[in-house]
Amino acid sequence: QESGGRLINCFVESLGETGPSKFKVIRCPGMLEFGTTNEATWRGGIQVGSLMYGAFNGKVNKWTSSGGAGTDLTGSLTGADPVIWAFNNASTPDLVAVSPDNGAFVVSTTAVSAYPDADVGSPNSVCFISGYFIFSRGNGSMVATGLNSTSINTLDTATAESKPDTLYRVLPRGKTLIAAGSESIEFWELNSEGIGFPFSPVSTHERGIIHRYAIAGHEAGFGYGIYFVADDFSVRKLDGYSSSKISPPDLDRLIQDVTDKEDIQVSVYISQGHPFVVVQCDDWTWEYDAGLERWHERKSYNLTRWKGSLPFKAFDKWMVGNTENANLFEISSVTRFEDSEPLADEVITGPMGNFPYGARVNRLDLFVAAGVGIASGTEPIQTDPTIDIFISKDLGLSWSSPWRRSIGPQGLSPRITIFNMGLCKAKGVKLKFRMSDPVHHATIGGSFEATPLVI
Repeated sequence: QESGGRLINCFVESLGETGPSKFKVIRCPGMLEFGTTNEATWRGGIQVGSLMYGAFNGKVNKWTSSGGAGTDLTGSLTGADPVIWAFNNASTPDLVAVSPDNGAFVVSTTAVSAYPDADVGSPNSVCFISGYFIFSRGNGSMVATGLNSTSINTLDTATAESKPDTLYRVLPRGKTLIAAGSESIEFWELNSEGIGFPFSPVSTHERGIIHRYAIAGHEAGFGYGIYFVADDFSVRKLDGYSSSKISPPDLDRLIQDVTDKEDIQVSVYISQGHPFVVVQCDDWTWEYDAGLERWHERKSYNLTRWKGSLPFKAFDKWMVGNTENANLFEISSVTRFEDSEPLADEVITGPMGNFPYGARVNRLDLFVAAGVGIASGTEPIQTDPTIDIFISKDLGLSWSSPWRRSIGPQGLSPRITIFNMGLCKAKGVKLKFRMSDPVHHATIGGSFEATPLVI
């Protein structure tokens, strides 16, 4: 009842100064199958050279750019938790995967094996920066390898000491090493001493991350900044050596209510020129358009969250895993399905009415992109697509049966109008527009006419 409106599986796009409206609302991208496996539990992936690697429950698969069935590497990548990947600039790159609960591994084109230097200890994350692998440990210590090497000198160690908190992650931002802990984030710059740990601390931000998977944006191919869920339950963007809050109070409360904060994941991808930051857990998914600075929600078919998990860039595409199976998918703006299941978008308005007297709802005219049917498509969901329109007279507690209207076969542009939608109470009504047919869909605006009731 307090909501100013919701966007589910759709997002806002600017129409510029000459458009029929300032904005339109279009559907989020779908998921197009790219690779298949015989594994379970997606844990994250990376591209190295001409190959893409994906981690699963105990195993690693690889693919070429043609996709299809994954090739199972020999050896085991212990665990089922998401892994953190990094590779160096050696002539044959060393590829490292850290499973925070199980330690470090190296992955070749044929096999997975334990990390070759026992001095790595029990790291909980890894990154590659300025020629070095940097491993972090929960006790706040960090250790560096040699240049483009996996060998470790135990003297090349440092400790993040601004606060006695848990060190969750290390990650690169340009030439700056970021050490993200539970109560603080430290920034380290490359030093010129040539001995010992290759970075020195320069600044500390008095805000930590909520858990190990709650930070992203440093990944190759993104480039729109680093975002994290902070220890105050807000979502923030790093600005230099500080951060700015970007999350609304509704999302802050959802984050605070998550029992196991390790379930919260932050990830990123780009689609249709929009950089998206994904904040999700087992029960919900919110996305932030870092370009337009607007939020929307994601929900997959029969789920309360988006089934996409841990996206990454490979072969000039953004790939994503699936919480419902262990296949690999391309995030695709031209695909109106998610793994062959419907991708329905919903626009829910804020309350409209005549407080405190109520009103008679006379007419609704909806402005959507019309004539978007596909003559050669599947009947009738593509040849004659429709939109469902609902009204709620108790501000979203319950909804009417839908009015179903055609948005037009290919080349036709019907008018979408509903008359005499009844009386609304003092607090007004909400409207909901749902589109699930697999064609392009854009909601551009509308007109709502009501006659006030006066007592």
